[in-house]
Formats: sequence, structure tokens, C-alpha cells
Amino acid sequence: MSQLSEVVLEKLKRAYTAYYDVEEIDDGTALKARCDYHIRDSQYVLVKKAELWAAESHEYLYLWDAGELSAGGVEEIFSRTLADGEPRVRPHAQHMYTYLTAVALCDSARPDALARLKKLKKRREFKLSLHGWMEFRIAAVDLSTGEITVNRAGRALVKDLKRLTDRAIHNH
Repeated sequence: MSQLSEVVLEKLKRAYTAYYDVEEIDDGTALKARCDYHIRDSQYVLVKKAELWAAESHEYLYLWDAGELSAGGVEEIFSRTLADGEPRVRPHAQHMYTYLTAVALCDSARPDALARLKKLKKRREFKLSLHGWMEFRIAAVDLSTGEITVNRAGRALVKDLKRLTDRAIHNH
């Protein structure tokens, strides 16, 4: 774990603590933390028992310190995130979506790894989306350049990740 990745990882964990429950992971692997986010919106008339609708949204965000990101490393991140995250998805009538998000900090990334990362996808719809859906998102932050590479579902991550990591990368 490089000093820069340690600094950026701590900054991300601090930032996510405002909205997520952050659980440190120290199992000797590249996985460093899991951040859980849960929200429930609902609309009711006069009393809470007369609920018109409700929607639950969840995200499980996994923070990785990948070192030099290789295609094998991307596959490990993909399979481990799904293995841990998919059992956490609980579809029901009020479930809207659950995102399984992997954020990999890397000192450098091999071109074949980034090409593989861009193609990763996993989406499941439950009861024709009536019970919501689950989607896998991934972002790799190259700490040497500040470049952020994402899969198609991860496009929404770029703006916030850039804001959160840029200052830490350039001030180091």
C-alpha cells in the first residue's frame, strides 16, 4: 500500500462517513472497507399507517487498494464484490434498487485491465423490476495520473470521485 493510496483511502472513508456506515476490512487482501448506504422514502395520508407508496434504495460500496491493477485484479474485485454484495440484496415490493459499487485505487493500471474493467457488467431485475433491480458499478482511480476509468453503469461515479480524489492526489 503506497503512502498516496493510504492518504486517498482515508480521505474517501472520511467523506463517505457522512452518509454511509463504513466498516473497515483488514483481512490481508486488497479490500480495505465496505460502505453501506440505505434510504427509505415514503408518502402517506394523515397517519403513517395510510402509506401511499414507499421506495427503498441501497448501496454497498467496496474500497480497494489495488496496487498495480492487472486484468486478474479486476476479475478478483468483480467476483469478490458480487460474492459479498449479492446476498445482501433483498428484493421486495418496496425495493427500488441496490448498487454494488467497487472503487479501486491503483498506483498504475495496465491497459488490458482498464479495457476489461470497462466491459464489466452485472444487472439483475427482480419480478420484471416490480421488486427493483441490482446493478454492479466499478471505478478505478489511477493515482499516478488522476484518471478515473469506469464501466457503463459507473458513469455517475466520476464527478464525485474526481472531486474527492483530485485534491489529495495533487497535494501529495
